Amino acid sequence: MKILKDIKDIVFSDGDLPISEPIVMASAAGWYVGEVCKDPDCGGMIVPFDRLSGYFTTPEEAANVLDSCPKGISTIFGGG
Repeated sequence: MKILKDIKDIVFSDGDLPISEPIVMASAAGWYVGEVCKDPDCGGMIVPFDRLSGYFTTPEEAANVLDSCPKGISTIFGGG
């Protein structure tokens, strides 16, 4: 897993399972917009949580999608 943003700059929700804001990240399949969480079962280690977009070839393509939806990524990928 690669993350385009520095871990220290990621905003996490409060609660038992802290989930990040949507961020640009990558897996073996490509770059995408997704979320990570601080897994309490792994001592708070940062792990992938959810993929919110399709895959892209470059991090810039994924970042453009994230930047283009000020009301949230879910507004263009099937949510409210």
